[in-house]
Amino acid sequence: MIGAPEPPDLLNPGAALRLPLEAARQALTFAFAAAGAGDAFDRMLDAVSPPEASWDPECFVQDLFVSDLVRRCMPLVVGGKARPVHLGHMVRILSNPPVDPDAVSYRHGILAELCQKSELEKACEDTWLEIDHLVEQLRAAELRGRLGPIRRRLEILRSAKRILDACATRFSEAKSGLGRLATFSEGVRATAAYKNLCDVLDHEDHLATVELRVRVGYDGELRGFEIVRAEENRENPLHASPLRRFFLRLAFLFRGYHLRRNEVLGRLVNGAFDAVTDVVVVLLQVLGDLEFYLAHMGFRRLARQKGLDVCLPEVGPAGDPKPTRLRGLFNPFLLHEERPPRPCDLDLHARGLVVVTGPNSGGKTRFLQALAITQLLAQSGGFVPARDTALAWREGLFVSLITPVTSDQKEGRLGTELLRIRRMFQKLGRGNLVILDELCSGTNPSEGEEIFELVVTLLDQLEPQAFIITHFLRLAAELERRPPIDHLSFLQVELDENERPTFGFVPGVATTSLARNTAERLGVTREALETLVREKRR
Repeated sequence: MIGAPEPPDLLNPGAALRLPLEAARQALTFAFAAAGAGDAFDRMLDAVSPPEASWDPECFVQDLFVSDLVRRCMPLVVGGKARPVHLGHMVRILSNPPVDPDAVSYRHGILAELCQKSELEKACEDTWLEIDHLVEQLRAAELRGRLGPIRRRLEILRSAKRILDACATRFSEAKSGLGRLATFSEGVRATAAYKNLCDVLDHEDHLATVELRVRVGYDGELRGFEIVRAEENRENPLHASPLRRFFLRLAFLFRGYHLRRNEVLGRLVNGAFDAVTDVVVVLLQVLGDLEFYLAHMGFRRLARQKGLDVCLPEVGPAGDPKPTRLRGLFNPFLLHEERPPRPCDLDLHARGLVVVTGPNSGGKTRFLQALAITQLLAQSGGFVPARDTALAWREGLFVSLITPVTSDQKEGRLGTELLRIRRMFQKLGRGNLVILDELCSGTNPSEGEEIFELVVTLLDQLEPQAFIITHFLRLAAELERRPPIDHLSFLQVELDENERPTFGFVPGVATTSLARNTAERLGVTREALETLVREKRR
């Protein structure tokens, strides 16, 4: 669109259109003309390019269940109703944190202003609803049959105009990046294309003014009426006098053309949409960007309903290690449990290896998952699951919490584990965050301990912040007494006076995995199994 302002990128400090422009233009033109675009707009949002990123999603998306994190923990509630989120778009944005720390600060600024100004959150919700309605008008084929093709296209144009007019005022006072919506809308409203759009809508809506005199009987029934005055809207630039319309129609007839009024209006309507197609493309991007912030606000509300809080973290500048400080850390997936998750506190150096020990079902895996999710959400520019957080900037994230088993798997447990270790060293860069569960559990203790110590020693040379869960308690105790590297620390699951996990973590190495307690809790004791055997023998 000639003369249009730069697109209001709400995820990146620099203005950028991240949608595939040509594909979006084609889809919009087809939808405007014929309707029934199906899921074309959803696919476009899923294909939106995130800002430049350095993380490899393959290293953590599956193990952190990022899709489930969006679906279950970041509800999109707009206008008091739960709305379906564009899952592919949200997962791409979250799993590709920007390489530029300024982009993170930019997103934090928008979320901070939304927390401070409820009216601004309402403005975002209203704008999301209106753009979503515009998409539905473009997509819904049934509107064509109900309204007729020309009427439907006019309604689409009116919706686009309403969005631009509303954004120009709704976000005029915003101090964060949301103010770009007002700037963009005002810029569009100053273009010739917008003026032509207004003229077309006014021409269709206000062709003429007719004054009537009505006669009413004693019973209130209409007895008759007469036209007092009829005046065409001559102020509209598209107006043509009756004489001019007659000669134009005559000229077309001499050339062999017979134009009906609907055809003329249809050409005007299509021309108006062609002129603002790029503006509608921008609105589609705005829809996805607003969804990012509204989903984060939904995460905040969900946590508060459970008596927990989230925060915008302090993230140290790249290359300047910042000690880790976590207050009130919790795992977002546990928000859906009957009891709210028990938050914990943690203070660590910016680099080093942390060996985590403790009983099964003591919360170790959930704890490491919460750490990884916190780093992911922090560097993607959102709220983190803690009330106060300071983190170092990480150039990458590697998470291995699950080991999938497939029917065509060629290696056994040990081979699969060794491949997992090799893949980790292939993917890792310096200063990454590393999360490993059950390292070397697929072989006998003596060989597993040897591999474990090798991994710890070599991993330290990449200067990561790494968390490793192990059940090799004897080895962990030996490493605590004689650490092979300088930056090695230990955390264990905290137990109460009855030796039950509190789901908190304290320094040290666990002395037992409490396997017997877990077996009793799950009904795997000699007495319980003998009872089952006796019942089967009967």
